Amino acid sequence: MIKHQKSKTKICAIVNVTPDSFSDGNQFYNSDKAIEHGLNLISQGADILDIGGESTRPGSTLISSQMEIERLEPVIKGLKRRTSSPLSVDTWKSAVAEHCLALGVDIINDITGLLGDPNMADLIAGSNSRPFFVLMFNPVLARPEHTSSQHFPKFSINGNVSAFNTTEYKKISDMPILEVMKYYFDKALTIATKAGIKKEQIYLDPGIGFGLTKKENLQLINNLSVIHELGFPIFLGVSRKRFLINILQDANIETDPETESGFTNRDLASASLTAIAASKGVEIVRTHTVKEHLLAARIGEAIYQADLAADLDLPRYKD
Repeated sequence: MIKHQKSKTKICAIVNVTPDSFSDGNQFYNSDKAIEHGLNLISQGADILDIGGESTRPGSTLISSQMEIERLEPVIKGLKRRTSSPLSVDTWKSAVAEHCLALGVDIINDITGLLGDPNMADLIAGSNSRPFFVLMFNPVLARPEHTSSQHFPKFSINGNVSAFNTTEYKKISDMPILEVMKYYFDKALTIATKAGIKKEQIYLDPGIGFGLTKKENLQLINNLSVIHELGFPIFLGVSRKRFLINILQDANIETDPETESGFTNRDLASASLTAIAASKGVEIVRTHTVKEHLLAARIGEAIYQADLAADLDLPRYKD
């Protein structure tokens, strides 16, 4: 990776078509509302839309592939008719991914990183459209017995959690979180390579907010360079994550989403992380809103590309 390459951090805006998303559940559940919301996000400057038909928050219940397809299809079709912006689908199920690729989506965002559905790797490798593929580190699959994983769904076809064997689970349980992430990526990327997925198709996601402690979330963000050192671009989702809310609460900052200031503060905190991500060269950030994140990304990029900045004497403020 060239550290000072001129490129912008892309904003991938979220369109949830779910009745129970933790942050905007039911607000855009109707497909017409979801389409209009997506178009509005693009008009505000989003580069990509990430459409999700299944909630994966703690306490959520997984749905069938057919139900997920029924939620996603009208939204994808409606957006494809009205925008040429790239579309991503947030799914870990190969049957859903296959259907959505046939509808023309550009990216499959797999929160299990190929370890949830054994057919996903062959599907992506065999697709003539050569989609981009987001391969996420999923600590819930890596450490299913960890306290932080207990309230999440199992993220596995037929509920069969078999991403790692017993020896691997024991080994992982004694590792610091950065080593767990690297171990997970090594296993998933081996699967991807064997299936024939090209390296240039892959983005890696550190899995912020999935079965992690507050400290582990912060450690992964503080060490995003590890992913670049592996030779892959980064897809980062931190918007409205619970550990962010906890940080604000510890600082006695309003976080109640029922109040205007509480809801706004959550997005401002999320945008702060986008600025940090952009200053570390992160290629794509996944966000619920656009305006705050665009501003944050441009500032972060300027810091990342400091050596390329014009060496200007800035004019004084007008009196």
